[in-house]
Amino acid sequence: VSKKLKKIAQVYMEQIMEKAFRLTDVCGEIVQKIELADGNNSWVDVVGSRKRIYITPSPGASENIKYEVEGIDNSSRKISYNVLQGAMLQFYKTFKVTFEVTAASTAKWTIEYEKLDPSNKDPDVYTGLLNTVNNNVNTYIRYGGEV
Repeated sequence: VSKKLKKIAQVYMEQIMEKAFRLTDVCGEIVQKIELADGNNSWVDVVGSRKRIYITPSPGASENIKYEVEGIDNSSRKISYNVLQGAMLQFYKTFKVTFEVTAASTAKWTIEYEKLDPSNKDPDVYTGLLNTVNNNVNTYIRYGGEV
């Protein structure tokens, strides 16, 4: 999932890494709540930090997902998250999400997963959610908001 950014790419990256708590305001139709997990006391993403996010993947449905920052590469503006708990782990052995702001000022989310059963569906619902997050955050920043 990718989105061409209308404003400075580094601002987008900083907002995702340092102010995720504001996603409830910017993406309220998806992100119901986000909180620090497992004793973390800072919103700034560092390797090993954990958060729990409560989402609405579809009307009438809700999920809570605990994730951990797996890696950060500031030079390539990339951060990866590993899902530790969540409904998707009923279908996938591993579930990793990477966020990157490319040199072409595009916000790009990549999902890597391994199915528990080959007949399980691809995680298209989460791809759609990340596309909505990209659109909402980009619009918010473009009109002068700070995520």
